[in-house]
Amino acid sequence: MTARKKPTKRPTKRPARRPAKRSVTRNHTHIIIFLMIICGLVTLGIGTGLAWFLSLNLPDIRSVDDYRPLVTTTLLDRGGRTIGTICRENRILLSYRKMPPLLPKAFVAAEDSRYWEHGALDGWSIFRAFINNLRSGRRSQGGSTITQQVTRALMLSRKKSYLRKAKEAILSYRLDNMLSKKAILTIYLNEIYLGEGAYGVEAAARTYFGKKARQLNLAEIALLAGLPQSPSRYSPLKHFDQARARQRYVLNRMAEDGVITPGMARRAYHRPLHFYDHNARREKNGYFTEYVRQQLEQRYGRKRLLHQGLTVTTTLDSTMQAAAVKAVLRGAKNVQKHQHNRFAPQGALVALDSRTGNILAMVGGTDYSTSPYNRAVQARRQPGSVFKPLIYAAAFEKGISPNLTIEDVPLSIHNPDGSFWRPHNYSRRNYG
Repeated sequence: MTARKKPTKRPTKRPARRPAKRSVTRNHTHIIIFLMIICGLVTLGIGTGLAWFLSLNLPDIRSVDDYRPLVTTTLLDRGGRTIGTICRENRILLSYRKMPPLLPKAFVAAEDSRYWEHGALDGWSIFRAFINNLRSGRRSQGGSTITQQVTRALMLSRKKSYLRKAKEAILSYRLDNMLSKKAILTIYLNEIYLGEGAYGVEAAARTYFGKKARQLNLAEIALLAGLPQSPSRYSPLKHFDQARARQRYVLNRMAEDGVITPGMARRAYHRPLHFYDHNARREKNGYFTEYVRQQLEQRYGRKRLLHQGLTVTTTLDSTMQAAAVKAVLRGAKNVQKHQHNRFAPQGALVALDSRTGNILAMVGGTDYSTSPYNRAVQARRQPGSVFKPLIYAAAFEKGISPNLTIEDVPLSIHNPDGSFWRPHNYSRRNYG
């Protein structure tokens, strides 16, 4: 028997080893993380650079003392009563401690009830405004905080753009970090526009009610606090009913916040409002105040008048000024009546203290609003025969007799500078 050979097994071919998926994934993860870090650093760098660039021209306010807006120069008569103002923006700065306690509380209740709780921005107010605007289909509400309103007022440009919005956000956070809540509110109450050319609560109190802010009652405070949202729409001088509705809203908000009681709100709402006619003051004193403005600007410069808030006591006597205005108006009407003139005649009057030369009254025309040309100082008309009493008085003081006869002949007077002065008659003739 022959032995059979066992068949030999061929070695099986092993499949090639595949690279581990885990190591490849790990490498990709490292690359992604690295790229994300690079992108983050680049974004941070660009954002920081952009923020620095945008903040170059922003106001640098680190304290309330750094807040130096345009303010009003106030003109007083000789008795200390206000007769006019000089301003580009009618603003009279008022410190927080000089405000009546209810005044800042009223503005906070009306404009930003959570002011003392949130930071520069109020996320809840923004979200609520977004939902309400979405429901109404238009931008009917805004979520701006008082800090944002201050920022917007301090911005040099009012043009709406993404660039301005970015600057507004930067300045809002800067103000919130550097100033106290009370300081920001103080700036707000001095900066906010309240209609009729009045900026800030002090100017508004004098414009609408003819009194200082510390003298305002609750009804008047609530009316002013309702103006920031739309000074023209809620102007009590033009839209009284809308202003009253807004006043009621402010009083209700104050009562809801516990600032006042519901009874106080009701009594304030039914309290009569008496408005000040500042146009009448301008009509009476306009010519004189403009004359004073020109004199002050020549002496102190325009910048000082608009930025330092000067208080200038003048020599004007308000009682005499009122009488002078009436006299000019009465005289102009009489002339028009007797001459049947189609055009309204004009007149001017200046009353001086003969001992000091102080101006006690000045009227440059019949209506300052329609004709601000001051005929008392700008017309430079020849006085004519009105000047004769002054000449006669000087002659009498020199001992010249009233019956002295003077020949009407050519006269030549040699001046110190070498020139000659030769007076002549209107007809250019001499009569001997």
